[in-house]
Amino acid sequence: MREIAGIRIPDSKLSVAALDLVKAESHASIYKHVLRTFVFGALAARAEGIKFDEELFFLGAVLHDLGLTERFGARVGRFEVVGADAAQSYLAGEGVAADRAAVVWEAIALHTSNGIALRRAPEVVLVHIGASIDVMGLGLERFPPTVVQQTIEALPRDNFKKVFVDALFARVQKDPQSVALTWMSEAARRHVHGFECPDFIDLVSASNFAE
Repeated sequence: MREIAGIRIPDSKLSVAALDLVKAESHASIYKHVLRTFVFGALAARAEGIKFDEELFFLGAVLHDLGLTERFGARVGRFEVVGADAAQSYLAGEGVAADRAAVVWEAIALHTSNGIALRRAPEVVLVHIGASIDVMGLGLERFPPTVVQQTIEALPRDNFKKVFVDALFARVQKDPQSVALTWMSEAARRHVHGFECPDFIDLVSASNFAE
């Protein structure tokens, strides 16, 4: 039974299969990111006394970036929702009950939805928290430095910031309109050459009402 920073890594048949799928389809750096998402989220749960379904949280964490992969990244749609749909389809094929797969769908679809994910099921909350810690460092200070060090030693970052941002912007270029009115549109305007997408004010101003 493997542990990282005192957190048990689930080893059920489904958990192992899902992790193998992610390892085969994802960039190595993003594969380690989704595992760190689980570890950091579980550490946060321990610190805050949050009870959760271990397997559901693990599935939500390790599958949450399927929408950035070549195999599962459909040509149109927000990467979070594309990934959630792919995960739900995969879990259905593995015989997972619809109500359990629905929790994983929501965890993935809402993992970037600040202010919403935190009001949902514990597994949804923890994927959001874990991903936020690993991507932006939000709340990292709550953990002892030794715990963070153990996590990074077990799952090195391997230039994760650049790999992740490149994957996001590749997604934007595939379907620019999918990021309209999302956090990604702001980033794309600053960093993706030639990116064009209406913002909220553009859409309000263009609405077909005579005033």
